[in-house]
Amino acid sequence: MLVDDGSNTISYKLDEGLIEFGAALEYKGLDAAVDILDQLDLTPETEANWKTLAKLAMEESNLYVAERCYAALGDVAKADYLRKLNKLVASEGPDNFRVQAKMAVFHK
Repeated sequence: MLVDDGSNTISYKLDEGLIEFGAALEYKGLDAAVDILDQLDLTPETEANWKTLAKLAMEESNLYVAERCYAALGDVAKADYLRKLNKLVASEGPDNFRVQAKMAVFHK
């Protein structure tokens, strides 16, 4: 991409993977965003995107995506907690009092 600020023309390299990630968040959803980030190397930019995706997944109560995000970030404690919570949700349902209590603990 070329940017002309009037006196200089500067060339910037665009990262298509990160552009696709932003589009996936906006149009395709969280699962598509995970698929895109999975293909990218872990850099400071992709790490920030994993964190953003984890936050959005928790806001939408998509615990599977949140678990995947924390695993990608190397946050073993959160990933393991969410894995166990996902199993509980599968057996008890999302409205179960134990699930709700564990979600409250996760959110402090």
